[in-house]
Formats: sequence, structure tokens, C-alpha cells
Amino acid sequence: MNINDFEWKVENEWLQKVLKEAQRQLDEMTDYRGKFKKDAIETQRELWQEIGSVSVNNGLEQIVSFMGFIDRMKMQKRKHEISKRLQEKYERIVQSPYFARIDFLEKGEDKAEKYYIGISNLITEDYDFLVYDWRAPASSMFYDYEIGKAGYKCPEGIIEGEITLKRQYKISNGTLEYMFDSNVKIDDEILQEILGKSTDNKMKAIVTTIQREQNKVIRNEEYKNLIVQGPAGSGKTSVALHRIAFLLYKHREKITPQNIIIFSPNEIFNDYISNVLPQLGEDNMFQTTFKEYMHKALGNSFKKEDSTDLMEYILNSKQEHNYEKRIKNIKYKSSLEFIEVLKQYAAYVEKKGRSFKDIFFKDNLIISSKDLEELYYKDYISLPLKKRLEKLKERILFLLKPYEKERMNKIYGELWDTGSYIDELEVKEMSIASVREETKDIYREINRITAFNLMDIYKKLFESLEPEIKSYTLETLEARKLNYEDQPPLLYLKGIFGDLPKTSDIKYVIIDEAQDYSPLQYEIFYQLFNHASITMLGDLNQSINPFMNVGDYKNIEHIFPQDNTCIINLTKSYRSTLEITEFARRILNKEITEEYVERRGDKPIVLGFSSEEFIKDRILKDVEMYKEKGHNSIGIITRTIKEANEVNCFLKDKAEVKVITKDDDEYINGTIVIPAYLAKGLEFDVVLIYNAGDENYSCEEERLLFYTACTRALHKLCVYYKGRLTPLLNESSIK
Repeated sequence: MNINDFEWKVENEWLQKVLKEAQRQLDEMTDYRGKFKKDAIETQRELWQEIGSVSVNNGLEQIVSFMGFIDRMKMQKRKHEISKRLQEKYERIVQSPYFARIDFLEKGEDKAEKYYIGISNLITEDYDFLVYDWRAPASSMFYDYEIGKAGYKCPEGIIEGEITLKRQYKISNGTLEYMFDSNVKIDDEILQEILGKSTDNKMKAIVTTIQREQNKVIRNEEYKNLIVQGPAGSGKTSVALHRIAFLLYKHREKITPQNIIIFSPNEIFNDYISNVLPQLGEDNMFQTTFKEYMHKALGNSFKKEDSTDLMEYILNSKQEHNYEKRIKNIKYKSSLEFIEVLKQYAAYVEKKGRSFKDIFFKDNLIISSKDLEELYYKDYISLPLKKRLEKLKERILFLLKPYEKERMNKIYGELWDTGSYIDELEVKEMSIASVREETKDIYREINRITAFNLMDIYKKLFESLEPEIKSYTLETLEARKLNYEDQPPLLYLKGIFGDLPKTSDIKYVIIDEAQDYSPLQYEIFYQLFNHASITMLGDLNQSINPFMNVGDYKNIEHIFPQDNTCIINLTKSYRSTLEITEFARRILNKEITEEYVERRGDKPIVLGFSSEEFIKDRILKDVEMYKEKGHNSIGIITRTIKEANEVNCFLKDKAEVKVITKDDDEYINGTIVIPAYLAKGLEFDVVLIYNAGDENYSCEEERLLFYTACTRALHKLCVYYKGRLTPLLNESSIK
């Protein structure tokens, strides 16, 4: 809909009013920060002049005064941090105060109210809203409704009415560049413009282009647990981060970023998404990976394989003698059958009898075997095994302590009475040593009956299992190696037996790339965070590990309460051009019904070469060409780390290129060489697939890995291969 000159004039006048108020508040906050800085300097000067060097010898009064100054400085620091965030907020507003407007005629009213929507609220001293935060209840109508009947939910209830106008803006550096009236739809102008741009070095906020189905996930609070399934490029991660921003806004009195944790696929991805929440005016939540949490919890007594090592093994070791045996182990330990075995075994260990006997010290009965059994099987039965044993040990030591003290005093008196000593401390130390020697057998017995060795418990699990599973597992553990597939079972048992730290501070959990966790890992998530709300986001078609994945969300539906868990399907893909999306979907070799944005581009290029050296030469030429065309990010995606290092070795002296081969590497924009399984979640302007020949991507297990690699491309996709093309690409895919 065209907008006439009068409307342009009215809108520009409103923009100037908003900018004037935003600048006033920015100037005010800048002055505040200057004052806070002066106050902090003055406090430090007073501290030095009035208190000087702090010493215990100067008396209690000086220490009290010093602590008073410290409290003042802490308060000043907090004020400074708050004012800094507010100043950054106003700086963003001055650049682009809002991106949308809706006029809403509430039922029963005569006049529609204008709602200008931006990243943050802007409120005058008279409490007039000039701009509404995109997370405000009324702002949801912009994402959920077109012109016509509409409504929103607020603390007072559901407000109904009618949207009479819906307008979008592009404001940069305080200047209104363009605006148009629209019903927000998938291929609207602003969305198309943003999708058509080159990517920057980090993921950006999508608040201006949130679609209705995405908004449904972001604001969903009807269910405690959400499972969000969406195709590649459907904005799952962006939705997760905007959901966090929404929760922090709505529940700001109850939660902080410290109450939220996101499990990402790797540290590369954590770095890639680290800018989104700050762009939305919020501090980052706690970011981690399952591997990081698991490795920390399991300690350092064994050499632990990580998920990257496992993927390299799966992709590179098919000719090794034990490969099939290892794969069988991986499949079994990731299965639903093994979960049941683990649960039954854990219950057996909890109930298993322990042999107790009377504990005496110098003919004094400390505690009888009957009393020990009473404590273990009745009084402490509600505690998990590790806690039960700790409690039992504490009780025995508590009962033993008076006897030890009495014996120590007796020995002390006997030694002192000999007249052979003049040093009381020496006599005391000798008394303690003597009692320690007398009680060493007692302590040995206490340690025996309260022993808890997780690895021994785990090893005994396999005594009754299939011989091949048993032998392979025990041989590996005897070599003090902990394969990746053995780590989740150990972590699960550790949690069941009460040997993991509390997570009660966490109120919201986000699990990204949900398809890549096995059902057992979901048992662990629920074990750790059953008190929290959990949002899981994934795409079953992007399961990069063919043997350790969720398989189907039905495999985990028994874990989460069904009446408080909802599966939401995102049905549209926004990342790639129409041509790349259609090409990638043909790799899946099945019917795909999800929609995609109709953004046109070049067809993917598929080229064969007689050697890998020729592929590298072509990649070098293409990197130079696409850089000249203005593409900021180019992903050269290999199958393995070995290939990534070979390509990097060829390119590094000829082009500006970085290689990522570890899951904790930092994400750097530009030209990156990276294995396919580390590239999940990332996106590039241009993707160059290195060697998709039939020797590389040869089997069905690698179909989803290959699909994931191709779906990283925004604008250009080139697939190169040596010899014969992978059978995962049929003829129709490359026509």
C-alpha cells in the first residue's frame, strides 16, 4: 500500500519526537554515569585518606570503617553496571527506535491506539509509552495477526479488538529510510532484504522479522516442556534465544540470566550466538555443552573420549578390526533397551544387601550391626545410595568421636606423668598419633561398609550382559579409557546415586540441536532439571551421529509428563535460496512437506574432478571469486578433520583462511575450513563442499551428515567430488 506525502510528514515528525526524548534520556544517563565515576574516584580517595593501610593491630573500628567503604564501592559498581546497560539501550534506540506500528481499536473504545514497537520500551517522564518493547503483551499482535480481528493476553485478561493498521519501518542512524503498510507474511520486503544480505561474524537478533509460528514458541508458557521440531533454516536457535529474552522480560522480578542454561552442540556455536541477547538488551545466560558438563562431573581419573573423537572414529575407522564390535556397543548403549537395564540395575544396587558387623573400640561397642542395618535400610532409605552411605559414615564417626577424645586424653595424661616431656604440643601430637594407630582398623572397616566406587559399580553391570558387549567394555575400562558411549551411562548412575551437584538455581533449560542427544541423555537432562522448564529444539533430518541420536521424539515422550509437554512444528525454512533448499531436500530421499521462503538464487554447482588436488585448486579460485563478489563468509566443509587440515595446508599461504577442528575453537568470520559435524547450527554466504565422491559419502549412515553440510549455505552452494559422485545425490538433484 502506498503511503502519501502527508503520512510521510506525520511519521517523520513522530520519529523526531521519539528521537528527541531518547536523546534526552541518553544525555541524562551519560551524566549519571559521569557522576557515578566521580563518586567512585572520591570514595577511593576517602578510603585511602581516612582508613589508610588496614591492619588488625589498628583495632576493630578501622576494620568496620573499611567494610563500610567496601559496601559503598559495591553499591557504586552495581549502579555503574545498571547505568551502563541503560546507556547502551538508549544508544540503540537513538539509532533505530522502532521497526513496526500497529493501530489497535479495543472493543468498546471509539479511537484506535497507536503502538510503535521496538527493541526496548521508551517511556516519558509522564509515563507515556512512545515505544513498546517487542516482548510487551500488546506487541504480540504484530506477529500474530493481520488487519482485522485481534487480541492479546495481559495480566488483566484477554483484550479483544481490531487491528486497523499494520506498518513496518526501516530506520538507520536515526533516519527513516522507508516504510510500508503490510500484513506480515513470509516473503515480505524487510524479510527478503535481510535474508538476501551477507552474514556477519555472529548470529543476529531477528526481532524485526519474527514470524507467527516462531512467535508461538517464543511466548509459549502453557506447557512446562516444549519440543520444537523444525527444518534446517527455520530459525530454531534464534527462536530459543528470543524466548530467553522474552522470559527475562516477563519474569524480570523472578529470574535472571543466572537462572537459565543453554546446552549448545559445541563451544564454536556458543561463541557464534553470543551477541544475540546483548543486542536485545539482556545479559547472556549460562552457556555450556553436554560434553563439558559430563566431563567435569566424571572427573579426570580416566582418559575421556569426546564427541568429536567419536565422530572421527565413526567416519575414519571402518577398516579397523574392532569397528563393528565398537558400533554394536555404541548402538546398544544408546538404545531404549539399555536404559531399562540401567534403571533395573540401579534399583538392584540401591536395595542390594551390605554386610555389617559390630564396631568396637577398646572393648567399647560403638555401634552394633543391627543398629547399622536399621540406619541403612530404614532411617536413611529415602536418600540416594551415595548420600545414604555418607550419612551412615557421619553417624559412625559421630559416635566414635567421644571415645577417641577420651582415649587421647588418657594417653596424653600418661605421657605427661612420665615427666619425660616439656613441650605440651609434642605430647598432644603423640597422643593423636597413638589414637590414630589404634583406630586404623576401625576406619578401614568404616570405609569398607560405606565404600562407593562408581566405576566398580558400572563394571559389575556388564557381568550379566552379552559376552561381546561385556568383553569390549571391560577391556576398554581396564585400559583406563572412557569411550564416549560409556560416559552418559556413568553420568546417569552418578545422578541416580545422588553424586551430582544440585541444579535448583536453574529454572529454564534450552537444549539446542535436540536430535543429536540419545534417549539416555534426555533421561539425564530430566534427572538434573525436572524442576525446570525445558525447551528442546531440533531437526530429526540433521542427526549427524547415525548411532547416537534421539531417533524419534516418541523415544523420549515417556520421560516428560505428557500433560505438561507439547511438540510444536516449525514448518518454514528461511535460510537458503529456493534452489539450494530444493537441492538439499532431494538428498533426504523422502517427501518433505515444509514450506520455504521463495528467495531466488543460482542453482547449486556440482563438479567432478580426477584428483583432490584439482578440487583444492578450484576451491582457491572460487574463494577469491566469491570474496570479490562481496560474500563475507565462506564455509569450506569437509567430511573429516584430516581433510580439513589438508585443505587448510593447501590454502593457508594462498588465501586468508582459518581452520576449525576442535569443538572448543573460537568462531571467526571469513573463510573457514570445517568438518561437517562441527558446522551444524552455523551458516555461510557460500558453502563449498569438499569431495562429495562415492569414497567419502558412501553409505546411508552419512546421508543426514551430507544434508546438514549442504543446508549451511545461504546464497551459494558448490559441491565438488573426485571420481564418482556420492550415491546420496541422485540424477534429479543435479539437473
